[in-house]
Order: sequence, then structure tokens, then C-alpha cells
Amino acid sequence: MSKFCMSRRQVVGNAAALASLAALGIHPNSVLGAENDIFKIRLEGDIKVLDPGYDNAIAEANVLYMCMPRLAVQEKQVDGTWGWKPSEYVESIRQDDGTHISFTLRKGMMWSNDAGEITADDVKFSFERMLKSDWSASWPALDHVEVKDKYNGTIVLKSPFVATMIMAVSNVAGIIIPKSLVEKMKDQKYSLPLPAQCGPYAMVEWTPRQKAVLKANPDWWGAKPSFKEVHLVQVTDAKAAEFALETGEIDATEVPPDTAVRYKQASPQHVKLISSPGAGFTWMGMNTQNPKLADVRVRKAIQRAIDPDAILQGAYAALCPRAYGVVPTGLLGHRDKSNYSFNPDEAKALLQDAGVSGLTLDITTPADDAPKVAACQIIQSYLGEVGINVTVSPVDAGTYWDLGQESKGDAWKKLELYVMGYSTSPDPADATASFLKKQIGAWNWERWSDPEYEDLYQEGMSETDREKRAAIYVRMQEIMENSGAYFWITFPPVFYGYRDRIAPPAIDPNGWLRPELCAKV
Repeated sequence: MSKFCMSRRQVVGNAAALASLAALGIHPNSVLGAENDIFKIRLEGDIKVLDPGYDNAIAEANVLYMCMPRLAVQEKQVDGTWGWKPSEYVESIRQDDGTHISFTLRKGMMWSNDAGEITADDVKFSFERMLKSDWSASWPALDHVEVKDKYNGTIVLKSPFVATMIMAVSNVAGIIIPKSLVEKMKDQKYSLPLPAQCGPYAMVEWTPRQKAVLKANPDWWGAKPSFKEVHLVQVTDAKAAEFALETGEIDATEVPPDTAVRYKQASPQHVKLISSPGAGFTWMGMNTQNPKLADVRVRKAIQRAIDPDAILQGAYAALCPRAYGVVPTGLLGHRDKSNYSFNPDEAKALLQDAGVSGLTLDITTPADDAPKVAACQIIQSYLGEVGINVTVSPVDAGTYWDLGQESKGDAWKKLELYVMGYSTSPDPADATASFLKKQIGAWNWERWSDPEYEDLYQEGMSETDREKRAAIYVRMQEIMENSGAYFWITFPPVFYGYRDRIAPPAIDPNGWLRPELCAKV
């Protein structure tokens, strides 16, 4: 969209961009990112919670992957799909049968902070506490972890779940934490700092709303990281981040679609572009427990009042595919059509049938996400055409991610419309888990549930026939759509701009850049 495109001259002259960088101690002439052993990556938001049961940001996942153990890691297979392999923290891990996964830890792995050796008791404590966490949906079939001895154990499932390794063990939900320290904490949870670390990097410094510094662990036994330090630098303003990349103050940043178009047409000196399909999905949600949106006819009217193609063209530079659900392209259960379409006359008729006129609504999204803000503005315009007056109210990312969380206060009660994006591991169970009834008050901001949806989710966990399993997830998305609470937008590919001293950055199936796997040219 033209209002978000800026020429090089405009970016350099943008006072807000310069001020944003200066506030972080980044100055155009310092070219800090060019220090050969330091890899500087832009963060959009601050690091708040490094407890894997309660984290909610990409930056937090980055730190956990770099500094903490897992039994397995995700790996791209020869056929292009994503699978898993044993991590450097284990001697072995194997699926014994449908409900048992055995593991043997590497001996002699030591926690920092005098927390002792990493043991099977740490694994048991870490995985079982997830069942009471915000990310319990990542372990839907876990019963318990059986400890055999100091280094050996078995993950025991209540029933077969084909996605356990991808969705839990090799994901953030599979991060292992030190039992001896965390069990002494209030409620057995923490935010910052990490209680102890063991990984290729150690987080040694964190300045709120500015940056985190991670240094390579000299005692790391696995593949040695390419950089001695990784700096995660918070630059909230997207234009300031582009400026920092183009002048060399940072080495990599995610860029919005309009910037990707500019870089494809004429890339700045020493800057390259890489894209990945990612595994994210973007939609506009509606809080069904808000009195203004309690009537399904009103929600369905809103679905039909908006032209999704206008959003893709105007907010996403026509680079992103249209979504018809929450399961991204290429994954089992992906939908290629929906049961509603852009039809303003039908929208007006539904509103009239519901006896609704003069409706006023608020729509929100993270202020630092330019495509989502643009999407809100386009939605505002289309809803205005059917008599719905919408106010666009972007908020900072930290505030936004608290809005639907009951644990953060009562903001959810006033929540109406919101443009939202989630990422998922490469399995449809993960994409659909956030909308279960038990996630109301956590990740199910629509505060919606359906008995058939719940039953199908349980069926999909154990179904091994690919066609039958795909049909289950297609039907689940139809049920979501029929609630009227979801307006599908896109499966946005991710675009990263990076300095040419860096090899093409490693990107995981979530579309997240993985600093510990990145290398110099």
C-alpha cells in the first residue's frame, strides 16, 4: 500500500526513524552490526517472559532455543515437509509405540548457576508442569513422564497422538528447565531472568525495551555457533528497522511486504532479501461474548461486508495468499475455499434481520505491524459501507498480547474486533488447538466453543490415515467459520532483509529466524 512505501531518501530523512535508533544507542555512523563476531537482529517487541509455559513472543522463543535444552529439534525432510531429529542433548530418543517415547540424556550436561547436572527429573518436571500452563494445548495427550534413572526416561501418552514430537517435544513446549530452582519459586513459574542455562549461547545482559545480549558458551559440546555474540535489538518502528538494516547498524530484520517489493525491485547496497512460506495465519476475530457481537447474524454480516482481496492488495502488496482457515498452505487439512464471500447486500440484510442499526465497534491490532494496521483501516472502510462505524485503535505489542488474557485483567470484556496472527508448528493439531474451549481466557479470544469441534480435535489426535485426518481438520475450520467469529485474511510468507556478510539466514517452520544456526559468508 503506497502509504507504507518509502524511498531510501524518505527513510533517511525520517525523524521518527532516527529518533527510534538514537533512543537505543544506535547511531547511523557507528555501523555496529559490522563487527564481524556480533550478529545483531531486530526485535519488534520486548522480552517479557522466558518461562516456556507462559512465553508469547518470537524473541522469547529465540532466547529459549539458544540457551535451553530440548530432547529433539525440527528438521526439514527430503520431501520438503518438516520432521524432527534427536537434539545434541540426548544420546537417543525413539518412539517405542503409539503411547511411549523413550529418551537417554547425554551425561555430564551441567546447568549454570550451580543448578547441577541435567537429569531425567528435569525432563519430567518440565513436561508435566506444561499441563497446567498457558501452552497446555501443546501437550494434549501427555499423561506423565516415567523416570527410569538419572539419564533415562519415557514420555507416556494417554492415547496415541501423531504430532507429539513436532508439536511438543521439538517445540518451545519441549524446553527443559532446572527443577531444583524452579520448584522453589512462587507458583513454580518465572518471567526473567532464566533461572539457569545450558546451550550454545548464554543470555548475559538484558536492558528492558532496548536489547538482550547472548554470548557463545565456551563449554558447549555441540556444533559451534558462527558468532561470538548475538544481540537482539528492539526497534519497534518498522521504518527505523529498515534504516538500521540499510546503514549496517543491524544485520537482519523481518520486513513487511511493501518493503519486500522495494528490495526485490532495487535492493539497497549490501542488503539481500530472503522469504519463507512460514506457518502463520492471519484473521480478524470477533469476541462472541461482547454484547455487540453476541448475535451470530451480526458476525456473519461482518464476514460478508469485507472484501478480502482488497486487504491482500492494499495491506499485503499482493504478495500474500488468501486464507480460508487456520491451516497454512502445504499442511494437512488446508482449505482452498470458504462458505462465505464478499456480499454487502447480504451483510445489510443480516443486520436488518438482527434488528441492528447504528452499530459502533472498535478494532485493534499491534501498532508496530504495518500490514495489520492497514488491514484494520481497510476493514473500517468496508464496514462503514454497510452502516457499521469502526474506530481503529492500534496499541503497542506488549499491551496487545494481554488484551484477551483473563490472567492480565478485564480488558477482554471490552474487546470487540481485532486483526490477529498466530504461528503454528507444521501440524494441523497445533493450528486448531488455540480455539478449543479450554483456551478461552488464554488464546481463544473469540471466546467461542462447539462440541463437534472438541470431539473432532480428539479424533484428529490419534487418526493415522492422512486422508481421514485431513478431512477432520477441514471440517473443524468449517465449524469455526460457521460461528461467524472469524474473517480469514492470509497466510503471510515472512520476508527478512539481511546484510550480505551473513549467509542466507536459517528459518524454522514457524517462519522464525534462528540466530544460533546462522553463519557468516
